[in-house]
Amino acid sequence: ILLMTRSAGFEHSVIKRDDSGTSHVERILKPLVQEMGATLECTKDAGKINAESLKNYDVVIFYTSGDMTQPGGDGQPAMAASGVDDLLAWIKNGGGFLGFHSATDSFRSEGDDCTPYIQMIGAEFVKHGAQFKGTIKKVDAGHPAVASLPEAWNLADEWYLFRKFAKEDMHVLALLEIGKERQRQDVYNIPDYPMIWCRGFGNGRVLYNGMGHREDVWEHDNFKALVKDHILWVSGKGELNAEPNYAKVVPATTP
Repeated sequence: ILLMTRSAGFEHSVIKRDDSGTSHVERILKPLVQEMGATLECTKDAGKINAESLKNYDVVIFYTSGDMTQPGGDGQPAMAASGVDDLLAWIKNGGGFLGFHSATDSFRSEGDDCTPYIQMIGAEFVKHGAQFKGTIKKVDAGHPAVASLPEAWNLADEWYLFRKFAKEDMHVLALLEIGKERQRQDVYNIPDYPMIWCRGFGNGRVLYNGMGHREDVWEHDNFKALVKDHILWVSGKGELNAEPNYAKVVPATTP
């Protein structure tokens, strides 16, 4: 498994390396992956995303931001111009891709256009309001990628708002139930919307989880168990079970 945490834009505190040379997410994922009998390589070198290097991995995890082919941000090495094409080809050939939180704030497009990366991951970050306690509601109780997720889990996090949902391709696994926050923040006065989803992509698998801004989210046993479920599914374990279901499970109007 390759964990990529290059930040060409804003660097989140959970992936910022401290004096130990590691980040909070790395320290959470290392033992978790070891328990699964796998190995984890952690890097901020976006140059690792190339056709030859990707042959070494079964799963690639992104907690990234910005256009990683550009310098700047955290100052770590950039991706080659062909990196996104190589990544998408690797997934189509059977690779497993898992994105967390700001992965939808990576390789964003201008205007109404949609970059190939955003088409693959399924939506594009727009903005967020103040953090609040929302409820993650599971909408596919039988899906192995969310097997350990409670039917409804109330927790505080930074909840991204999205646009350009790939409604014809995505299989929604869980919604954010906004609840009373609609009365507190205008930006969240909208229908409940997807926060965890997956899809098939060629012969590969893609899953995105919009959670994980906060350290305590990564520390929670529910989230750790969920991450394991995600890794197993994107690595090809079990049935694909990714038929598009957006129209069936996402509310069209605000409650």
